[in-house]
Amino acid sequence: MITIISKRHKYKFYLTIIFAGLFFFALGIMLMSIFLLSFNSGERQPKIYGFLIFSLVFFYMAFYSIYKYYKNAPIISLDKQYISFGKQTFSWSDLQEIKLTGRFNFPHIIFSVMMEACLIQFKDGTIKYIFDDMYENSWEIKSFLKNVIIDKGQFKSLEIFEINEADIQYEEFNTFRGNPFTSLRVISLSGFFGSIFGSILFTELLKGKIPPLSVFVFLGIIGTFLALVCSYSMHYFKCSDNYFIVKNHNFIWKTKMYRLKDIKEIVFETQGKQPNCLRVITKDFKTKLYLACTLRDKNWLSLKDKLTQNKIKVRN
Repeated sequence: MITIISKRHKYKFYLTIIFAGLFFFALGIMLMSIFLLSFNSGERQPKIYGFLIFSLVFFYMAFYSIYKYYKNAPIISLDKQYISFGKQTFSWSDLQEIKLTGRFNFPHIIFSVMMEACLIQFKDGTIKYIFDDMYENSWEIKSFLKNVIIDKGQFKSLEIFEINEADIQYEEFNTFRGNPFTSLRVISLSGFFGSIFGSILFTELLKGKIPPLSVFVFLGIIGTFLALVCSYSMHYFKCSDNYFIVKNHNFIWKTKMYRLKDIKEIVFETQGKQPNCLRVITKDFKTKLYLACTLRDKNWLSLKDKLTQNKIKVRN
Protein backbone atom coordinates (compact mmCIF):
# COMPACT_ATOMS: atom_id res chain seq x y z
CA MET A 1 0.00 0.00 0.00
CA ILE A 2 1.36 3.42 -0.98
CA THR A 3 1.87 5.86 1.90
CA ILE A 4 2.64 9.55 1.34
CA ILE A 5 4.42 11.46 4.12
CA SER A 6 4.72 15.24 4.07
CA LYS A 7 8.07 17.05 4.02
CA ARG A 8 8.15 20.49 5.60
CA HIS A 9 9.68 23.16 3.37
CA LYS A 10 13.32 23.95 4.21
CA TYR A 11 12.95 27.68 3.57
CA LYS A 12 9.29 28.65 3.81
CA PHE A 13 8.75 26.63 7.01
CA TYR A 14 12.03 26.10 8.87
CA LEU A 15 13.78 29.32 7.84
CA THR A 16 10.65 31.33 8.61
CA ILE A 17 10.28 30.00 12.15
CA ILE A 18 14.01 30.43 12.82
CA PHE A 19 13.86 34.06 11.68
CA ALA A 20 10.64 34.80 13.59
CA GLY A 21 11.89 33.14 16.77
CA LEU A 22 15.26 34.89 16.72
CA PHE A 23 13.68 38.26 15.88
CA PHE A 24 11.26 38.23 18.83
CA PHE A 25 13.84 36.68 21.15
CA ALA A 26 16.40 39.39 20.27
CA LEU A 27 13.84 42.11 21.00
CA GLY A 28 13.10 40.46 24.34
CA ILE A 29 16.79 40.29 25.24
CA MET A 30 17.31 43.94 24.32
CA LEU A 31 14.40 45.17 26.46
CA MET A 32 15.33 42.89 29.34
CA SER A 33 18.90 44.26 29.25
CA ILE A 34 17.59 47.83 29.42
CA PHE A 35 15.42 46.91 32.40
CA LEU A 36 18.24 45.18 34.29
CA LEU A 37 20.70 48.02 33.68
CA SER A 38 18.17 50.56 34.96
CA PHE A 39 17.15 48.40 37.91
CA ASN A 40 20.73 47.64 38.98
CA SER A 41 21.68 51.31 38.72
CA GLY A 42 19.11 52.07 41.42
CA GLU A 43 16.39 53.50 39.18
CA ARG A 44 12.96 52.37 40.40
CA GLN A 45 10.61 54.53 38.32
CA PRO A 46 7.46 52.75 37.12
CA LYS A 47 8.36 53.29 33.45
CA ILE A 48 11.30 50.86 33.60
CA TYR A 49 8.88 48.02 34.39
CA GLY A 50 7.40 48.60 30.96
CA PHE A 51 10.65 47.24 29.50
CA LEU A 52 10.26 44.14 31.67
CA ILE A 53 6.65 43.59 30.59
CA PHE A 54 7.37 44.03 26.88
CA SER A 55 10.46 41.81 27.07
CA LEU A 56 8.30 39.01 28.50
CA VAL A 57 5.73 39.61 25.74
CA PHE A 58 8.42 39.24 23.07
CA PHE A 59 9.79 36.08 24.71
CA TYR A 60 6.26 34.67 24.64
CA MET A 61 5.84 35.64 20.98
CA ALA A 62 9.16 33.97 20.08
CA PHE A 63 8.04 30.59 21.42
CA TYR A 64 4.38 30.94 20.45
CA SER A 65 5.18 31.79 16.81
CA ILE A 66 7.20 28.56 16.53
CA TYR A 67 4.38 26.59 18.17
CA LYS A 68 1.82 28.16 15.83
CA TYR A 69 3.75 27.23 12.69
CA TYR A 70 4.12 23.62 13.86
CA LYS A 71 0.42 23.49 14.68
CA ASN A 72 -0.59 24.90 11.27
CA ALA A 73 1.78 22.56 9.42
CA PRO A 74 1.87 19.18 11.20
CA ILE A 75 3.47 16.08 9.71
CA ILE A 76 0.87 14.54 7.38
CA SER A 77 0.68 10.86 6.49
CA LEU A 78 -1.92 9.41 4.16
CA ASP A 79 -2.74 6.18 2.37
CA LYS A 80 -5.82 4.66 0.75
CA GLN A 81 -7.63 4.18 4.09
CA TYR A 82 -6.47 6.90 6.50
CA ILE A 83 -4.94 10.34 6.78
CA SER A 84 -3.07 11.60 9.84
CA PHE A 85 -2.34 15.17 10.90
CA GLY A 86 0.24 14.77 13.65
CA LYS A 87 -1.41 12.53 16.26
CA GLN A 88 -4.94 12.92 14.79
CA THR A 89 -6.02 10.16 12.42
CA PHE A 90 -9.13 10.17 10.23
CA SER A 91 -10.68 7.48 8.07
CA TRP A 92 -11.54 8.33 4.49
CA SER A 93 -14.94 6.73 5.12
CA ASP A 94 -15.70 9.81 7.24
CA LEU A 95 -14.78 12.25 4.46
CA GLN A 96 -17.33 14.89 3.51
CA GLU A 97 -15.51 17.26 1.14
CA ILE A 98 -12.12 18.00 -0.43
CA LYS A 99 -11.16 21.30 -2.08
CA LEU A 100 -7.78 20.82 -3.71
CA THR A 101 -7.15 24.51 -4.40
CA GLY A 102 -8.19 27.78 -2.80
CA ARG A 103 -6.98 30.50 -0.46
CA PHE A 104 -7.61 29.88 3.23
CA ASN A 105 -6.79 31.49 6.53
CA PHE A 106 -3.34 30.77 8.02
CA PRO A 107 -3.65 31.90 11.66
CA HIS A 108 -0.53 33.50 13.13
CA ILE A 109 0.07 35.29 16.45
CA ILE A 110 -1.91 38.52 16.30
CA PHE A 111 -2.93 38.42 12.65
CA SER A 112 -3.77 35.96 9.90
CA VAL A 113 -2.74 35.70 6.27
CA MET A 114 -4.42 34.03 3.32
CA MET A 115 -2.48 31.16 1.79
CA GLU A 116 -3.03 28.73 -1.06
CA ALA A 117 -4.10 25.44 0.49
CA CYS A 118 -6.15 22.26 0.26
CA LEU A 119 -9.23 21.95 2.48
CA ILE A 120 -10.38 18.58 3.83
CA GLN A 121 -13.65 18.40 5.79
CA PHE A 122 -14.94 15.36 7.67
CA LYS A 123 -18.49 14.39 8.60
CA ASP A 124 -18.04 15.44 12.24
CA GLY A 125 -17.36 19.01 11.08
CA THR A 126 -13.57 18.86 11.52
CA ILE A 127 -11.72 20.90 8.89
CA LYS A 128 -8.04 20.42 8.10
CA TYR A 129 -5.81 22.45 5.79
CA ILE A 130 -2.70 21.52 3.84
CA PHE A 131 -0.90 24.79 3.13
CA ASP A 132 1.08 24.62 -0.11
CA ASP A 133 4.03 26.76 0.96
CA MET A 134 4.62 24.83 4.18
CA TYR A 135 5.45 21.53 2.44
CA GLU A 136 7.92 20.65 -0.30
CA ASN A 137 5.69 17.84 -1.56
CA SER A 138 2.23 19.39 -1.20
CA TRP A 139 1.79 18.75 -4.94
CA GLU A 140 2.37 15.02 -4.33
CA ILE A 141 -0.21 14.95 -1.53
CA LYS A 142 -2.76 16.70 -3.73
CA SER A 143 -2.07 14.33 -6.63
CA PHE A 144 -2.70 11.37 -4.31
CA LEU A 145 -5.95 12.95 -3.07
CA LYS A 146 -7.12 13.58 -6.64
CA ASN A 147 -6.17 10.19 -8.11
CA VAL A 148 -6.87 7.83 -5.21
CA ILE A 149 -9.40 9.46 -2.88
CA ILE A 150 -11.52 11.52 -5.30
CA ASP A 151 -11.23 9.54 -8.56
CA LYS A 152 -10.89 6.11 -6.82
CA GLY A 153 -8.02 5.19 -9.15
CA GLN A 154 -4.32 4.46 -8.88
CA PHE A 155 -1.75 6.98 -7.70
CA LYS A 156 0.32 8.39 -10.56
CA SER A 157 2.38 11.52 -11.01
CA LEU A 158 1.51 13.52 -14.10
CA GLU A 159 4.61 14.10 -16.21
CA ILE A 160 4.91 17.60 -17.68
CA PHE A 161 7.59 17.91 -20.34
CA GLU A 162 9.95 20.84 -20.78
CA ILE A 163 9.32 23.34 -23.57
CA ASN A 164 12.00 24.29 -26.09
CA GLU A 165 12.37 27.62 -27.84
CA ALA A 166 11.70 25.84 -31.14
CA ASP A 167 8.24 24.86 -29.89
CA ILE A 168 7.10 28.48 -29.67
CA GLN A 169 8.82 30.08 -32.66
CA TYR A 170 5.62 30.28 -34.73
CA GLU A 171 3.34 31.36 -31.88
CA GLU A 172 1.72 34.80 -31.81
CA PHE A 173 1.91 36.24 -28.31
CA ASN A 174 0.06 39.02 -26.53
CA THR A 175 2.33 40.75 -23.99
CA PHE A 176 1.17 42.07 -20.60
CA ARG A 177 4.03 43.99 -19.04
CA GLY A 178 3.32 47.52 -17.80
CA ASN A 179 5.98 50.22 -17.48
CA PRO A 180 8.73 49.61 -14.87
CA PHE A 181 9.59 53.34 -14.70
CA THR A 182 6.07 54.29 -13.56
CA SER A 183 5.69 51.45 -11.04
CA LEU A 184 4.93 52.72 -7.53
CA ARG A 185 7.26 50.12 -6.02
CA VAL A 186 10.16 51.13 -8.27
CA ILE A 187 9.57 54.82 -7.59
CA SER A 188 9.32 54.22 -3.81
CA LEU A 189 12.53 52.18 -3.58
CA SER A 190 14.36 54.59 -5.87
CA GLY A 191 13.20 57.53 -3.74
CA PHE A 192 14.26 55.76 -0.55
CA PHE A 193 17.75 55.06 -1.89
CA GLY A 194 18.01 58.52 -3.40
CA SER A 195 17.14 60.16 -0.08
CA ILE A 196 19.83 58.14 1.73
CA PHE A 197 22.46 58.90 -0.92
CA GLY A 198 21.50 62.57 -1.09
CA SER A 199 21.51 63.11 2.67
CA ILE A 200 24.94 61.50 3.13
CA LEU A 201 26.46 63.35 0.19
CA PHE A 202 24.93 66.69 1.24
CA THR A 203 26.17 66.26 4.84
CA GLU A 204 29.72 65.55 3.71
CA LEU A 205 29.75 68.41 1.21
CA LEU A 206 28.59 70.83 3.93
CA LYS A 207 31.70 69.83 5.85
CA GLY A 208 33.81 70.58 2.78
CA LYS A 209 34.70 66.93 2.34
CA ILE A 210 34.37 64.34 -0.39
CA PRO A 211 32.75 61.19 1.03
CA PRO A 212 35.31 58.41 1.63
CA LEU A 213 35.37 55.27 -0.51
CA SER A 214 33.76 53.25 2.30
CA VAL A 215 30.61 55.40 1.99
CA PHE A 216 30.30 54.62 -1.72
CA VAL A 217 30.90 50.92 -1.04
CA PHE A 218 28.15 50.97 1.61
CA LEU A 219 25.75 52.80 -0.71
CA GLY A 220 26.64 50.41 -3.52
CA ILE A 221 25.72 47.41 -1.36
CA ILE A 222 22.44 49.03 -0.28
CA GLY A 223 21.64 50.01 -3.88
CA THR A 224 22.38 46.50 -5.19
CA PHE A 225 20.21 44.92 -2.51
CA LEU A 226 17.28 47.23 -3.29
CA ALA A 227 17.72 46.63 -7.02
CA LEU A 228 17.55 42.86 -6.49
CA VAL A 229 14.46 43.19 -4.28
CA CYS A 230 12.80 45.38 -6.88
CA SER A 231 13.79 43.13 -9.79
CA TYR A 232 12.35 40.07 -8.07
CA SER A 233 8.91 41.71 -8.22
CA MET A 234 9.13 42.82 -11.87
CA HIS A 235 7.74 39.84 -13.77
CA TYR A 236 5.54 40.22 -16.81
CA PHE A 237 3.64 37.76 -18.99
CA LYS A 238 3.13 36.65 -22.57
CA CYS A 239 0.26 34.48 -23.74
CA SER A 240 -0.61 32.81 -27.04
CA ASP A 241 -3.34 30.30 -27.86
CA ASN A 242 -1.09 27.44 -26.73
CA TYR A 243 1.57 28.78 -24.35
CA PHE A 244 1.99 31.01 -21.32
CA ILE A 245 5.40 32.63 -20.69
CA VAL A 246 6.75 34.43 -17.62
CA LYS A 247 9.62 36.89 -18.08
CA ASN A 248 11.33 39.57 -16.00
CA HIS A 249 12.09 43.20 -16.90
CA ASN A 250 15.57 43.16 -15.33
CA PHE A 251 16.50 39.48 -15.30
CA ILE A 252 16.17 39.23 -19.06
CA TRP A 253 17.64 35.71 -19.10
CA LYS A 254 14.90 34.44 -16.82
CA THR A 255 12.08 32.72 -18.71
CA LYS A 256 9.52 30.17 -17.60
CA MET A 257 7.27 28.56 -20.20
CA TYR A 258 4.03 26.63 -19.72
CA ARG A 259 1.72 24.84 -22.10
CA LEU A 260 -1.82 26.07 -21.54
CA LYS A 261 -3.05 22.47 -21.58
CA ASP A 262 -0.76 21.76 -18.59
CA ILE A 263 -2.22 24.58 -16.46
CA LYS A 264 -4.97 23.71 -14.00
CA GLU A 265 -5.68 27.30 -12.98
CA ILE A 266 -4.12 30.72 -12.57
CA VAL A 267 -4.62 32.86 -9.47
CA PHE A 268 -4.34 36.64 -9.20
CA GLU A 269 -3.49 37.39 -5.57
CA THR A 270 -1.84 39.75 -3.12
CA GLN A 271 0.28 38.83 -0.10
CA GLY A 272 0.48 41.44 2.63
CA LYS A 273 2.39 44.51 1.49
CA GLN A 274 3.74 42.79 -1.61
CA PRO A 275 2.64 43.89 -5.09
CA ASN A 276 0.02 41.96 -7.02
CA CYS A 277 1.12 38.42 -7.84
CA LEU A 278 0.24 35.69 -10.31
CA ARG A 279 0.27 32.06 -9.21
CA VAL A 280 0.44 29.29 -11.78
CA ILE A 281 -0.99 25.93 -10.68
CA THR A 282 -0.21 23.12 -13.11
CA LYS A 283 -2.21 19.91 -13.43
CA ASP A 284 0.33 18.04 -11.30
CA PHE A 285 -0.54 20.57 -8.53
CA LYS A 286 2.88 22.21 -8.52
CA THR A 287 2.61 25.96 -7.97
CA LYS A 288 4.83 28.95 -8.64
CA LEU A 289 4.25 32.55 -7.54
CA TYR A 290 5.38 35.52 -9.64
CA LEU A 291 5.34 39.09 -8.31
CA ALA A 292 4.37 41.63 -10.97
CA CYS A 293 4.57 45.21 -9.68
CA THR A 294 4.58 46.84 -13.12
CA LEU A 295 1.16 45.59 -14.24
CA ARG A 296 -1.75 47.96 -13.79
CA ASP A 297 -5.40 46.98 -13.42
CA LYS A 298 -6.01 47.22 -17.16
CA ASN A 299 -3.12 44.81 -17.80
CA TRP A 300 -4.51 42.30 -15.31
CA LEU A 301 -7.99 42.54 -16.81
CA SER A 302 -6.67 42.07 -20.35
CA LEU A 303 -4.61 39.08 -19.23
CA LYS A 304 -7.66 37.57 -17.53
CA ASP A 305 -9.69 37.96 -20.74
CA LYS A 306 -6.96 36.30 -22.81
CA LEU A 307 -6.64 33.36 -20.43
CA THR A 308 -10.40 32.93 -20.16
CA GLN A 309 -10.71 32.90 -23.96
CA ASN A 310 -8.30 29.96 -23.95
CA LYS A 311 -10.38 28.03 -21.39
CA ILE A 312 -7.99 28.62 -18.48
CA LYS A 313 -9.64 28.99 -15.06
CA VAL A 314 -8.65 32.32 -13.49
CA ARG A 315 -9.23 32.87 -9.77
CA ASN A 316 -9.05 36.52 -8.72
